[in-house]
Amino acid sequence: MSARKRIPTKSELVRLQKLYKTDEKIGERLGGVPAYLIAYWRRKKNVPKHSLPKFSEKEIRDLWERFGDDDKCGLELGISKAAFYNWRRRYGIREKPAFLKLEQLELNFPGLKLHPTTNSLYGKKTVSQKIMARAAQLERLEIGQTIEVEPDLIVSHSDTETIIEHFKKLGSELVWNPGRIVVSLADGLSAERPDLPAAHQKIREFVKRQGIKSFYDVSEGVGHQVALERGHIIPGAFVVGTDPYSVAYGCVSAFSSGVTVEQAAEVWATGTAKFQIPPTIRIDINGRRARGVYARDIALLIARQMAAVDVKGKTIEYYGNVVSRMSISERYTLTNLTLDAGVLTAICPFDSTTRRFLTGRISTNYAPVVADKNAEYHQIYQMNIDHLTPQLARCGEATDITPVGESEGLAVNVIILGTGSNGRFDDIRVAADILKNKRVSSDCRLIICPASRSVYLEALKKGLIRVLVEAGAIVTYPGYWGSLGQGQLMIAPGDRVLATSDCGLAQRLGSDKAEIFLCSPGTAAASALNGSITDPSRYAK
Repeated sequence: MSARKRIPTKSELVRLQKLYKTDEKIGERLGGVPAYLIAYWRRKKNVPKHSLPKFSEKEIRDLWERFGDDDKCGLELGISKAAFYNWRRRYGIREKPAFLKLEQLELNFPGLKLHPTTNSLYGKKTVSQKIMARAAQLERLEIGQTIEVEPDLIVSHSDTETIIEHFKKLGSELVWNPGRIVVSLADGLSAERPDLPAAHQKIREFVKRQGIKSFYDVSEGVGHQVALERGHIIPGAFVVGTDPYSVAYGCVSAFSSGVTVEQAAEVWATGTAKFQIPPTIRIDINGRRARGVYARDIALLIARQMAAVDVKGKTIEYYGNVVSRMSISERYTLTNLTLDAGVLTAICPFDSTTRRFLTGRISTNYAPVVADKNAEYHQIYQMNIDHLTPQLARCGEATDITPVGESEGLAVNVIILGTGSNGRFDDIRVAADILKNKRVSSDCRLIICPASRSVYLEALKKGLIRVLVEAGAIVTYPGYWGSLGQGQLMIAPGDRVLATSDCGLAQRLGSDKAEIFLCSPGTAAASALNGSITDPSRYAK
């Protein structure tokens, strides 16, 4: 006799309906429940059948006349660019607006009431400038101006113990807002710090005493990945973190930047931090990706081409058809690795991909931010990837980035695939697709480190972990590989290492005399087959 299906609660049914729409798909998600039974449960719990939102011709016409842009109009209604275009065509609205509405003018007339969810267009602002203006509650901004902002979120890691010490020195007893603090012990246990278990115990006690609910212990994995998975990062949010690689949150169109532990303690105590308005650089990435080219390769291309440009302390905003076709995971890699160039933060635009990723992860409303059509950028760059091939970077050398083909056949001893930069499900799937029914070369060791427990479980459920283990890979617990001292045990002086992590982490993991290269998950997996640097183009699906 089969086990009786658990009847989902009303909130679960509503959430599933938002994700899967029809009773048939909801039933499939629940493990083969008939559609008529889903319909029965809905009626009993007073959950109406899913229907598309209805918008009147007046609503569509008013929005079109105000913005004249399908993407921005769609954001106002919470639908995609294509969906708004279809509504516009349904009502025969085909021509561009002949006149501008007041909301589109640069002038901000006294007493003019803008649409409640519309960001002011005063000042020709970029996405980052709009987010900073909202956080500082200012209308006018100047490049270089110092502002005081109240962050929407602050994320800390195993350095939380040091933050606690500085927090106490400020004479504060309670944090300003426990609901806006996320603490992650992502660094796990370290052979270099025998006192870390005691420090973690101190952090756990502090978190419990302060009522901080968003606490993730060592088992959860990389804090940045967990914060995204759990829906703490929303579009348009101003986020700070004690790890500089907090810039990765820009993948969901949030402004995120690193702060020192002293600044973090001040935010905990007062709820404010000081920032300078940075210039914004726009990078448009267009073209078609060749087989075997991944987000890491695109990030390395940008690093190579921007090496001669002064980007330190500036914001980068990414646009173009390549970015629009990227998954959130790929955008995470792109924004995460931008930090190595020295930027303050990096942001990808909000679109339907972002909306789909956030559906079911967050329960709060959010107001996406889009740049003004006449936004003023410090510099604009156009990049085309039509002829881009897989790339390889020598760790520690910002400009030493070359095509993988130039180093083909160079022997490697250790390959690290995973951690925060490239340890998500699709990265592991790339490796599993290449290694399926094959064996890792006996001349090297392949270490797989999932970014989070959720990623590990998903890869386990889909059979990817089995494929990798059967191929001879070593799969570690989620997080930053090397936290238990494996870096010192697995990498010897003179070893040549391939890693998909960021350069800072790779250097901490390896011996001082090891030669470390950074590459994509595809290059790492293909190289593991041969025990030497290998172009993944002929292995990629």
